Amino acid sequence: MMEFLPEHLVERCVKSNNVNSIESKGPVVVWLKSSHRFHENPAIDVAKHFAIQHDLEMFVYQGIDERYPHSSLRHHNMLLDAASDMAKICRENDVSYYLHVARKTHRPKVLFELAKTSSIIITDLFPLPPWNNWVKNIASSASCPVLEVDCHCVIPMPLFGKSVDRPFKFRSATKKMRKLRLDRHWPAIHSVPRKFEGELPFIPVDIEKVVNNRESRFQLLQQCEIDPTVFPVWEQKGGEIVALKKWDSYLKDGIGGYSRRRNNAADQRGVSKLSYAFHYGFLSPMKVAREASALGTKSAEKYLDELLIFREHAWHHIYACSDPYSTQNLPTWALDSWRETEDDVRPSILPLHRLEYSESSSKLWNYCQKSLTRHGELHNNLRMTWGKALPRWTSNLEISLSISQMLNDKYALDGRDPSSVVGVQWCHGLFDRPFYPSVPVMGIIRKREIETHESRLDTEKYYRYVNRLNSAPDQHYVVKVNSVCEAYAARVLKDNGLSVEIISSENAMIDIISKRDIKSAPVWARDRLESILSNTNETDMKTLKLSLSSGVNNNEQSLLSPSVITLENFSDDNVPTTREILGKIHNRCWDFAKVVWMNNSKIPE
Repeated sequence: MMEFLPEHLVERCVKSNNVNSIESKGPVVVWLKSSHRFHENPAIDVAKHFAIQHDLEMFVYQGIDERYPHSSLRHHNMLLDAASDMAKICRENDVSYYLHVARKTHRPKVLFELAKTSSIIITDLFPLPPWNNWVKNIASSASCPVLEVDCHCVIPMPLFGKSVDRPFKFRSATKKMRKLRLDRHWPAIHSVPRKFEGELPFIPVDIEKVVNNRESRFQLLQQCEIDPTVFPVWEQKGGEIVALKKWDSYLKDGIGGYSRRRNNAADQRGVSKLSYAFHYGFLSPMKVAREASALGTKSAEKYLDELLIFREHAWHHIYACSDPYSTQNLPTWALDSWRETEDDVRPSILPLHRLEYSESSSKLWNYCQKSLTRHGELHNNLRMTWGKALPRWTSNLEISLSISQMLNDKYALDGRDPSSVVGVQWCHGLFDRPFYPSVPVMGIIRKREIETHESRLDTEKYYRYVNRLNSAPDQHYVVKVNSVCEAYAARVLKDNGLSVEIISSENAMIDIISKRDIKSAPVWARDRLESILSNTNETDMKTLKLSLSSGVNNNEQSLLSPSVITLENFSDDNVPTTREILGKIHNRCWDFAKVVWMNNSKIPE
């Protein structure tokens, strides 16, 4: 079936079902999940070859689902930025493109329907659940062939795809394959497939009227079942166009100092900050590797080592794992060490909300976590220091891994990625060796003391950088707090890096709260509320309000001429019950998010 494909594409393809030939005259469908670019996109190129070879129509389908881990305003907005660019570039190249966003009254089984009428479905290979399980489900019921195509690695995962226990072994095992692919350009396809003119099993989102309009985009997002408390990172725009510009700029003016500056977290211009662009597939790793290799400098060589060895080693490892998140992926010596130290006394066990919202005993660790929650980033040289602190504040290996992964995936723009999974597990012994003598808690796992890292970092410079607002610099939000509802929403603004002030209402409500009441709160709020009350005997609203309000008014930013934005409390005719107040957290957080959105979002012209 793939005999007419060129070698550079065949090596990237994996058949996902046993349908071995094209029988239907339906369209060739490109289903994009994780590679949101047009240029040097192997999935689109494979589809073009099939459509031209069989004289079939073709279209690109981007579906934004609500069911990926930690779906939120931050991640969804990135995907909509990608959709805006995809629509523009596809239109310029005379290729049909359609966007579907799952939301209220718009949740048809699009892929299952397309699988009945398409000649072939071609999708980007992403080896993590739930994405890989979605492909399996579609492929098992499809009457047409389903192909997965690696768009993320220079050395294709189907070509190597083994779990090698150390990066230097991966480097050696793939040396010839890597050199061959660095020396060749990506072939362009000049023929244009027939555009799709048939009916679709969904109503496509209008890119110009909805996605490229600030207010309409928010209304679209508000219809989705996503977390409204993780705000977009306003300074970081998604999509292929910006990613290409950033890479061109870094290639010209930044990469020359990479080997010398890359480990200094206080030097924010020392790294490319393009990990999010690789994660979302905005940027072709083949293009970046080819152009960096052409420089032939020491810094370019080190940059390529990070991109092609450490990053791709992680992807190939995850591709070979049947259960990527399992603790059993750790080496035996590491698992034995964790079992031996499980009963060791920890310096302190911190509840989830204190870890998630930067309330540990370490200032540097807190700023690492703030960097994630506010700006969706964590400097690569601090990731291991950040991750290796968690075992000391959690009761066992499983909890440490789970919380580390959650904190990374919920907030990091490059989270929910094979590199993220490997990075978290590496902090716990993956791809490493034993370090003797054994010490309490960490056993023979490699240590990375926070105090040691702090001593060699210009911490004040790093803290100032993390403290930058995730909003326009003149905005100051004043929240009048009447109930837990406003206290929660105000704290959300603070956690996202906005300047916030709380004014307590004289009519503040105090009521008894129960575990059953907590369950009426939105799912994304429940963990925090339960964590706050887990270490106290108090079960009233006042306890929650005090915890949520703590530290909000201690603004670290200096605002010279703030534009004060007042957010009023509820004005209900009837006094709401505790359960009603908790239930309204959902609406109140969306209300606050809309105000911030309208003040900060920048939609492309």
